[in-house]
Amino acid sequence: MKSKIIVSTITLVMFGVAGVALLFNNSSKDRFETSQNNDASISSMIETYTKGKNDVKLTIGVLKSDKTNYKVFGADSKELEPVEYEYEIGSISKTFTAAMLCKAIADGQINLDDSISKYLPLDTDTFCPTIKSLATHTSGYGEYPFDSSTLSKEELEMIDSKFYEKRLNIYQGISREEMLDMIKSHVLKDKAYGWEYSNFGIAVLGTVLSEIYDTSFKLLAEDFIKNDLGLTETRLGNGTGNLSNYWTWNDDDTYFAAGGMVSTVTDLLKYGRIHLNDSPGYLALSHRTYQAFENDGFSMGLGWIIDPETGYLWHNGGTSSYKSFLGIDKEHKTAVVILSNYPSKDDEKDEDALDILGYALLDSLSNSDSDVFNVLE
Repeated sequence: MKSKIIVSTITLVMFGVAGVALLFNNSSKDRFETSQNNDASISSMIETYTKGKNDVKLTIGVLKSDKTNYKVFGADSKELEPVEYEYEIGSISKTFTAAMLCKAIADGQINLDDSISKYLPLDTDTFCPTIKSLATHTSGYGEYPFDSSTLSKEELEMIDSKFYEKRLNIYQGISREEMLDMIKSHVLKDKAYGWEYSNFGIAVLGTVLSEIYDTSFKLLAEDFIKNDLGLTETRLGNGTGNLSNYWTWNDDDTYFAAGGMVSTVTDLLKYGRIHLNDSPGYLALSHRTYQAFENDGFSMGLGWIIDPETGYLWHNGGTSSYKSFLGIDKEHKTAVVILSNYPSKDDEKDEDALDILGYALLDSLSNSDSDVFNVLE
């Protein structure tokens, strides 16, 4: 089924780890359309995105009926050798954190309706968000601590410069102790909150999981990725890889949970297959709808954005130097991975290009005439 939902993304410095805020609104309907009403072919989208980008490495991978294929494109859509490049995947990392949450639920270690104060050394008389609200971006934390309500214009400009111009990791160095201090200093009102994208909220969730299993998030995630998911090329970032401008991290950083992972196209296609097959079985918990935003045209699973019309599960991501998209269509057993080493700030007209391309590929793969070999022609 062709998509009617409109996908729009806006890149903001306070969403640095995520790379994007995901907004679905009437104004974006006038500007961005998915493939149903877009005459552009897949090849022309790739050509437009890569035009004039001399150092671009755009990797696109597709999966259908357990068959996979991927291609790497350089400047002006020139097909390159199929090197397995290592990309920062930004907020796609959040789906891994959500998967770890699902395991903790299956292990009987945590309940979605519990307050975080049950697991963290916080004042139990002070209102704190629930685990579910963290995983669905309805906690009330929003952009904190990198928002205009807590920072001056000059501070925001300095952060913007560090993030986009110097390509530094503004989230490096926030340890468990500092995270706990930040939670204590940011007291929320006792009320229900609407959807507001929150890197901080997912970092808090990662801190909760670390507390439950009595280890750092880095060690917990590395063990989960290797032993539970069986992925060999997905890891926590450490400033190295076969591309350039990677973020550096400290081993005890809490924001790993929000956007600190590095992966390859083949491993993310494997990850897509894992979710398509619900294996491990507890991953299906993340695919359920926990919050529906009918007026805005999307719903939230645990960590995943859900298109209620097509059933697509998806997330995108971005860091100072990388952008990414992962989409899954469980009905048609397809998945799409798009990875780029060009951030939006380098060319702001490309803000939504990878999301629109990802949706177009998911739509094309749902066609019985399409397969993983002809869809990228």
